[in-house]
Amino acid sequence: MSRSLSSSNRLALVVSLTVALSGAGCGGASPFLNGPADGGPEQNSRSPDELERGEIEERGSNALTAMSLIRRLRPAWLRARGPNTFNDPSSQFPVVYIDEIRHGSLATLHRIPVGEIYRIEFFGTSDATTRWGTGHLAGVINIVTGREWRR
Repeated sequence: MSRSLSSSNRLALVVSLTVALSGAGCGGASPFLNGPADGGPEQNSRSPDELERGEIEERGSNALTAMSLIRRLRPAWLRARGPNTFNDPSSQFPVVYIDEIRHGSLATLHRIPVGEIYRIEFFGTSDATTRWGTGHLAGVINIVTGREWRR
């Protein structure tokens, strides 16, 4: 037995769904549109593309190097982006910069002590290419040491 909704019932259903999705009448924002309304950790100022000094001190206290810190707090930055060329298989991983100066592959991260890091930034392919030119097919991890602020 099939039933069809009358036009007034359809209108009531559309209005109910609109109200539910917009958050009106439910005392908060819609979880589908704005994320959690409880002010939980997802709503703080932490960016998935940046590690600030405060977060490094708070959540990365046991890390000794930039590599261990990133592995713990932003592991997605270290994932291979797929083979981009047959000539340079390393191009599938991000290039490491320190204070905007190119330093090489991810192996560089093993040599940077956490105590020297002020901030770490991840730039995707398009942003890295815009900022530093071609050759950044998997993006850039830029370590900001804060040397210019310590003087």
